[in-house]
Amino acid sequence: FPYEIVRLAEDIAGGLMVTMPSQKDFESELPVGRGGESVGAICRKYFATREDVDVEDRQKVLRLLENLCLGTAAVGYRTESMHGAGSPQAQRIMISRQGNIQGKKDLARAIAGIEK
Repeated sequence: FPYEIVRLAEDIAGGLMVTMPSQKDFESELPVGRGGESVGAICRKYFATREDVDVEDRQKVLRLLENLCLGTAAVGYRTESMHGAGSPQAQRIMISRQGNIQGKKDLARAIAGIEK
């Protein structure tokens, strides 16, 4: 059932959930329009729907859906919902045994330029 909820949420949100301009774009004052409109003004103009729906609230809902469907809140969630991947604790045990977690932590530190 959770898989179906996420599938329907993505279907209703449409492609806008993954193609929505960034917060930086919405706040940008860089003039780009023919009439001197800023990037932010254009984003707000074309992102608007009904007058009683705030553009910022629409952004927040879509970012929440993005997080639940595609982001950090969705890790493992959809796969487990679809395939019944077994006990989460059993998965944690196997990951800790075979996942070389310390090696991955060291690699992440190196990529990020963080010294131990």
